Amino acid sequence: MTCEPSSLPDPAAEQPPKQGEQPSHEGYSALSAIRAACADLGLDARDAGVIHDYATTVVVMPAEHAVARVGVGDHTNDANRMLAVVRWLIEQDFPAPRPLDGLAATHIRGRTITFWRYYHQPVSSEGPPLDSAALGELVRRLHSLPEPPVKLPTWRPLLSLEQMVSDSGSNAVLSPSDRSWLLTRIPALRAELERMDMPLGFGLIHGDAWAGNLMVDPARHTVLLGDWDSIAFGPREVDLVPSWHAARRYRNSPTWATRFADRYGYDLSSSPAFDLLMEMRDFVQLSGPLRHAAHSPRHATALRQRLDGTRARDTHHWYEF
Repeated sequence: MTCEPSSLPDPAAEQPPKQGEQPSHEGYSALSAIRAACADLGLDARDAGVIHDYATTVVVMPAEHAVARVGVGDHTNDANRMLAVVRWLIEQDFPAPRPLDGLAATHIRGRTITFWRYYHQPVSSEGPPLDSAALGELVRRLHSLPEPPVKLPTWRPLLSLEQMVSDSGSNAVLSPSDRSWLLTRIPALRAELERMDMPLGFGLIHGDAWAGNLMVDPARHTVLLGDWDSIAFGPREVDLVPSWHAARRYRNSPTWATRFADRYGYDLSSSPAFDLLMEMRDFVQLSGPLRHAAHSPRHATALRQRLDGTRARDTHHWYEF
């Protein structure tokens, strides 16, 4: 798995641990669950190691040339539905990463695990650009596909963030004022989005289509769109807004959004829902630092910056934490 190179990385990315940095408690728990799952499934977990430890924990399994994606809780029904859709996408010649053949999602030790082929591209190698133009092309192709033969969940934004804020554990990092505001504004924003006209219509959406979910299949020299955990039936604009949001919050390049628009064929900034979608994406970006803020000062600092910016509805840049 590879993420796009950038002089100003999007901090929403699942950042790999820095050199010499130990995985978090969740990372160690994920490794333990992976070893147990591999023992049950007959997979080789030798030298398995955490390569991403943020919203989802990703563990590389060198002996199997595979990675495992690990989430907290029992989400096997959702994960198996996602796997079915990804396999259907591949049958439609859509460039998506391949799940390991014959393996369903598994739940063990409080974790839901899916197994995928590992697409490793050395940083020094030449390859197709992993940028907003490549993303725009893939999203355009995705939105042009027929309805999949799998019933999709209906897109309902910010449910996981709302649950995190409602949990008493958030008291350690959110003030009573912040919690009250979030728990008031999130459902109000959701209701406003449901009433909003969406010119692109509804269909199969990725749900988190930002450039950090791009990777390269070096054997085919092809850009793939990964991380299908948020797949849903919803307004297509949802898959466009991450590129405009990245241009506002993270990118120095003024053409980041326009290059996406040129390849996709639609300028999201002309949509009547644009401001609400951008606010929604601000809220989405609170989830990552909120998950880690209680035990990580850099995540707590990032959470404060993002929360203040979201409440003020400013257009300032958010930097890597």
